Amino acid sequence: MSVIANLDSSSYFFFSIGHFNLMNKETKNQYQKIEGVLERIVFRNPENNYMVGKLRTEGKGRLVTIIGNAFEIKCGEKIEATGRWVLNKKYGEQFEIESISTSVPTTIVGIEKYLGSGLIKGVGPVMAKRIVSHFKLNTVDILDDEPERLSEIEGFGKRRIKIISEEWGKHKDIREVMIFLQSYGISNRYAAKIYNNYGKNSINIIKTNPYRLAEDIFGIGFKTADRIARNAGIKKDSIFRIKAGVIHLLRESENRGHCYCPYENFLEIIVNFLEVELGKVVCALNELENENKICIVKDSDRKVYLKSTYDAEKYVCKKLLKIIDYNKGSAEESGDRSKNKNIHKIIERLSGEAKIILDSVQIEAIKKAVTEKLLVITGSPGTGKSTILNFVIKIFEKENKKIAIAAPTGRAAKRLSETTGREAKTIHRLLEYNPKLNKFIKNEKNLLSADVVIIDEASMLDIVLVKNLLKAVMGKAKLIFVGDIDQLPSVGPGNVLSDMISSEVLSVIKLEKIYRQDGRSLIIHNAHKVRDGCFPYIGKPKYEDFYFIEKIDPGEVIDLVLHLVSKRIPESFNYDPLLDIQVLVPTNKGIVGVNNLNVKIQNSLNTSSLKVISGAAEFRLNDKVIQLKNNYEKDVYNGDIGFIKNINPEMDEMQIDFEGRTVSYNFYELDEISLSYAITIHKSQGSEFKCVIIPILTSHYMLLQRNLLYTAITRAKELAVIIGSKKAIGMAVNRSMVENRHTNLKELLRN
Repeated sequence: MSVIANLDSSSYFFFSIGHFNLMNKETKNQYQKIEGVLERIVFRNPENNYMVGKLRTEGKGRLVTIIGNAFEIKCGEKIEATGRWVLNKKYGEQFEIESISTSVPTTIVGIEKYLGSGLIKGVGPVMAKRIVSHFKLNTVDILDDEPERLSEIEGFGKRRIKIISEEWGKHKDIREVMIFLQSYGISNRYAAKIYNNYGKNSINIIKTNPYRLAEDIFGIGFKTADRIARNAGIKKDSIFRIKAGVIHLLRESENRGHCYCPYENFLEIIVNFLEVELGKVVCALNELENENKICIVKDSDRKVYLKSTYDAEKYVCKKLLKIIDYNKGSAEESGDRSKNKNIHKIIERLSGEAKIILDSVQIEAIKKAVTEKLLVITGSPGTGKSTILNFVIKIFEKENKKIAIAAPTGRAAKRLSETTGREAKTIHRLLEYNPKLNKFIKNEKNLLSADVVIIDEASMLDIVLVKNLLKAVMGKAKLIFVGDIDQLPSVGPGNVLSDMISSEVLSVIKLEKIYRQDGRSLIIHNAHKVRDGCFPYIGKPKYEDFYFIEKIDPGEVIDLVLHLVSKRIPESFNYDPLLDIQVLVPTNKGIVGVNNLNVKIQNSLNTSSLKVISGAAEFRLNDKVIQLKNNYEKDVYNGDIGFIKNINPEMDEMQIDFEGRTVSYNFYELDEISLSYAITIHKSQGSEFKCVIIPILTSHYMLLQRNLLYTAITRAKELAVIIGSKKAIGMAVNRSMVENRHTNLKELLRN
């Protein structure tokens, strides 16, 4: 096996590894070749492949320092490098690599180092020694042609042999992809992800349509794909590039919550982003519409949609109206009206059994939930949504109705199970999503058998998820959406809960009175104050569940957060720092941002030496982590929080416990997770924690919004602590600009 790569040597990281007098004036600036075996790697940057290594040269066998951007060469490999000797004033002579070729080692020592370098999942130094001791110089040929012979060695069962055989073959293919991508500045980590996504066809796919990388590979953006495309000869104004740019910008718009883009504004954005002529953009849009990939709605205010999102919005409107109109005037509706006459007696009996006194608004909500085909219940935390749901569920159960209860995220579903005492699922699990088929098993041809479908945390619903839910709901079923309209809207496209309510077409119950702790919760009172644009009460705590600590200096804020998380709150309230306390921050960046706080808190709470480094992130055993994207194959979703329970360097694997369910990650997948001692307020949607700590400073001004602070405070179940400045709180409270999302569901429902 021999490979060659052209290496970019534009950036240097010099490491003190000795001084060798190997240069003279004649050879100093000339390109030369050196050969030898890579003895060890002193330093490697996984992001740009820069490495510092020691090479045992052939002949005299001197140890030479080599530096440069190289693909993932392994210890023990034979190397032939072209480059030049450079003299660094601090570190002496080093051989700067320009190009390099490698081959599998031919000595027993070299083969053993090669196999034990982490090359093959499941083979570490000890296992490599056993393999080479048994097969000697034939080891490489055995792995190539007869891997089943590993069974001759004690401890090599069928499963281990299968893994080693697959990884050995995969390694050779991945190496080719790494070499191909080297000139494009794409790291080895992404090369592995690309190979695992496209297999042996990786290079062909990238050459044919490099823009697929931006769509299919998490972490690779349009600009990287565009750079590859330009290097592959695709012209700046080619229709192929413009069409890819249009799709990219529409997806970016959806990532910001919009269902469509206003046509004229979108044209201007594309022209500026791609730096192409307007006429060619119009041609690209027309072609994409003819290909059924986008939809241009030609009304008074022209709109540009991705076709799938346009269809979703239309379908949601049609199905909601169909559910409302189902069997109007039928015997079933007459039965509901008859039931309405007796509902007071049923509610009185249930409230007596539960020893709960309901007011007129709660009674009306229960009546509508039982008698209406479709109902939206909205209200802040503490306004009795859970109480109403429990009454409604009991009434339906007495009628032997089959009830399905679900929420958008795993944490929200768990909370729903706890409050109702019934099984609650994520919507994806309810609809039986199959990642291999990339579709929901429950759909219009395979309907849910539920007579009643209850969806909590409806503010988190995006238009595409609602479409898939409604496709699986029977026309005769009752549908109840429960949510808080004042929270942050969904991460995905649409503003479904708000649009349903503001359309005034659906039946809606708004809950406003505070019932939690008989209204004695300062968390709830302050949340309502913030929601209504009033400054929260930050004086002496009335009920010991809400505190404000004024700090303006970012360094002091960080020090206080660390003290509160690790000592003061656990000691005062008997809270577990990992399980019960969550730091919520407006932004990822900055001194008082999620990224910096996570490193600080990790160092304070977790000193485990078992760790793995992925890019700029360091993950340790027992770390608290969060999932950053929906991974349907693993059944883990954006915002799910878990704990690292095992790190296996030999197998390149990590196991994470998500709410009692263990999920495995390969090391190349670790860009899907992040530390979660601190998380953004956006990521906390649908979750609830015993205690939240909210650092808020004027440096966060770009993101300070009323609904952001409201969402953060309402994540606290028992204790909320705000650290920061009064001015920053005032900025958030006074900024009431509700996110203006481009959605059309409200108008469609009205018309």
